[in-house]
Amino acid sequence: MEKEKLHNIISAAVFAGIMAILSQFIFPIGPVPITLQSFVCALAGGVLGRKWGAISIGVWLILGLMGIPILTMGKAGAGIFFSPVGGYYVGFVIMAWISGFRLAEKGHFLRQVSSAVLGLICCYALGLIWFVTYFHFGLGKDMSLWTALTLTVFPFVAFDLIKVVLGVISGTRIRQSLNQAGFYPSTEH
Repeated sequence: MEKEKLHNIISAAVFAGIMAILSQFIFPIGPVPITLQSFVCALAGGVLGRKWGAISIGVWLILGLMGIPILTMGKAGAGIFFSPVGGYYVGFVIMAWISGFRLAEKGHFLRQVSSAVLGLICCYALGLIWFVTYFHFGLGKDMSLWTALTLTVFPFVAFDLIKVVLGVISGTRIRQSLNQAGFYPSTEH
């Protein structure tokens, strides 16, 4: 196996582990807690690039689906997809992928932040659609878009924007340090 591919596989495994650990830290504000998952998605995309950042979050998700209690608050199993928040889990993979788009462009911090925020918006959109669909088809109850936004997006926007910016800042610094140390994370697009 070539050195770069092995490095990317190990890096993806490390970030899957980081996501598993930080998924256990919650800040309860209501029925859905604030987590550090959006931070890790921006960080993974920022350090590993879109391909390996998304793979790292995908590995975390697959391990959780297999029954290892590493999802939010120790949850595990396929049942997470049969819950109102299942779309957000899929959205995390997409967020990490989009967050890694601007890595090859040095000195474009605002573009990297923009990519990460776009990833967050996509995560919100998928999660919101999943949430409303779950209520309509899964529970047979109507859920207005405004009510869904009030429950699943509005309480989290400010915190998530802060976490995404911190993830990009941290990712940029980690990537620079890795480059200076002679490790060159892939910028595969």
